Amino acid sequence: MNELGQYYTESNFSNLLISFISNNNPEKVLELGVGKGSLLKAALQRWNDIDFIGADVDDDNISMLSNEFPNIKFYLLNGLSSKLDSKLNLEINSIDVAICNPPYLYIDKNKEVNSIVYNAGLGKSVNYKRLTSDIVFMAQNLILLKSGGELGIILPDGLITSHEFEFFRKQILNNHLLLGIIELPDRIFKKTEAKTFILLIKKENISKKSYRVPLIKADKDGLILDKIFITSDNLIRRMDYTYHKWEKGISSLSGKSLGELNVKIQRGKYTKKELTVMNVDFIHTSDLYSNTSSELIFRKNKYENGVIAKEGDIVLSRVGKRCIGTFSVIKKGNVLISDCIYRIQTTEVIRKKIIDALNSDYGKKWMKAHSHGVCAKVISKTDLLNFRIDIS
Repeated sequence: MNELGQYYTESNFSNLLISFISNNNPEKVLELGVGKGSLLKAALQRWNDIDFIGADVDDDNISMLSNEFPNIKFYLLNGLSSKLDSKLNLEINSIDVAICNPPYLYIDKNKEVNSIVYNAGLGKSVNYKRLTSDIVFMAQNLILLKSGGELGIILPDGLITSHEFEFFRKQILNNHLLLGIIELPDRIFKKTEAKTFILLIKKENISKKSYRVPLIKADKDGLILDKIFITSDNLIRRMDYTYHKWEKGISSLSGKSLGELNVKIQRGKYTKKELTVMNVDFIHTSDLYSNTSSELIFRKNKYENGVIAKEGDIVLSRVGKRCIGTFSVIKKGNVLISDCIYRIQTTEVIRKKIIDALNSDYGKKWMKAHSHGVCAKVISKTDLLNFRIDIS
């Protein structure tokens, strides 16, 4: 990622986003962070006679697009700026359609940012553990949209799936009309493996408490593979197609969860780098990559700090790009685990049930459905405690 947090949209996904905008004759179309012009070009292919307003913080992008599209007014400015309406010579509530692939950066909370987020109906920024530029860009677009206006925005996995952003999802569903969510394939942006989604929103206060929202799966060519409908009140926990498709395919989740069975789950304390410097035996995700059910033997060591996996414990990769969910069992000895590993401690009977479940087709699909993250995937402790096993 460059220092501006820019990732440019491929044309097939730009066309996909534009095709899902329901307004056939918008007058004013806005793009904050116009980049290399992929979304702009898709918009101009669909709508011939529009007043297009484009802005970007990168002078090279503005110069290039100004030469290519001399009849369009482009603004060199930061989309995170306060009083954006006056800087764009626009009125609040004046835009028919907004399209956006925002940068991804962490944002310091201040009075200006607080005001932007709050005025967009996304709550108070103090309610966010951390604030990212994509949330602020989304807020800027919503403020400038007229009532009934539509926003098509590309967002990272975390905002759609992470427990950390349940508040964000609740604010969208409470204060706007969610028209649909398109799950895009992994690795569609150059220089990043970040998973992304297209969020389609109408700026409209909704009176009904629950409504059906289409969750859509797209392939690498921007073609639709599948669509399911989920009621809006079931989208606060997660909004992704993969999770809800998996959940719809499970007729009933029998058995009990690890939490109900009082299974103890601990995350490692130290990073791989810190443990390497300590020159001690330790387990990292790379040790579990090749075999999902191997038994590991270590000499008995004494450690003063850290989380120690002992004989009989299951050690499971909680984070990774492709190794998430792989696991082993400590057959003998004890060993420190890195912060990318969970230690799962329980009775011998329950341990065997957990291993069977993790090795099953259900367990592998569960891991795929519940993992989330912008780049490396993560299984949260909260989700893992909800993993159900057959105890019959």
